[in-house]
Amino acid sequence: MRHGADAQMMNVAIRCASTSVAQGSSGGFWTWLTGARSNEIPPPDFTLPGMTIPPTLPDHVEAGKTRVTTLPNGVKIASKTSAGSSCSVGVYVDCGSVYKAPETTGASQLLKTMAFATTANRSELRVVREIEAIGGSAKASAGHEMMNYTYGALKTYMPKMVEVLIDCVRNPAFLDWEILRLKAEIAKSSSNPEKFLLEALHSTGYSGALANPLIASEYAISKLNADVLEQFIIENYTAPRIVLAASGVDHDELVSIAEPLLSDIPSVSGTTRPFCFVST
Repeated sequence: MRHGADAQMMNVAIRCASTSVAQGSSGGFWTWLTGARSNEIPPPDFTLPGMTIPPTLPDHVEAGKTRVTTLPNGVKIASKTSAGSSCSVGVYVDCGSVYKAPETTGASQLLKTMAFATTANRSELRVVREIEAIGGSAKASAGHEMMNYTYGALKTYMPKMVEVLIDCVRNPAFLDWEILRLKAEIAKSSSNPEKFLLEALHSTGYSGALANPLIASEYAISKLNADVLEQFIIENYTAPRIVLAASGVDHDELVSIAEPLLSDIPSVSGTTRPFCFVST
């Protein structure tokens, strides 16, 4: 009974306080902002004084056009226009675990982890700072048949994005201490049982080179060094197997920026793609 009486008295006090505040209030923040003395909620299309509303987008926007240019050495540059303010640039390499030899097992996994580490032209800290300075987002992934490096930011920064991205792909420094640090990270993440389960299912469904695991054993990773990684890149990161693709950019501008950075990649075919069998 006492609790019920206390709760009732509290509710009465709150209602009285709310009423007195509402009667004595000058309108609060909304009144201060607009000068209006009304308790009504403003309409959704209310415009603040002195504010200019940008034009709305048309109801129908034509699909962006896709263009592809092949450089003399075989590198392909593809782009698609878009109406947004951001763009995305990616380097895609026809290279993955299917190309692994016994001595390079785990190379693509380690390269993915080292994607934005120290290069011949930048320290790892500088790479990170340059990406953060423009509000960009960069990542890399390794698959059974492809390596990809992507970088997204506002269109204004596209030239910078292309240069940084290609530098990270083509000129990794492979510092010994960075390799050791990233090997430790891989060993720690490889203890995830879910990843091993997915790899086991994949190996069951495929045979031949396509059954090669993405996640290498700790022993295989420990055998990798700078020389092995450099040789893996020489054999697999060749011009006919590289595509630079971008969305939300002008194609001619993209080609003019990327061609000097990619035209000296050897046009040899590189490692022959192994036979892959898909079970049914």
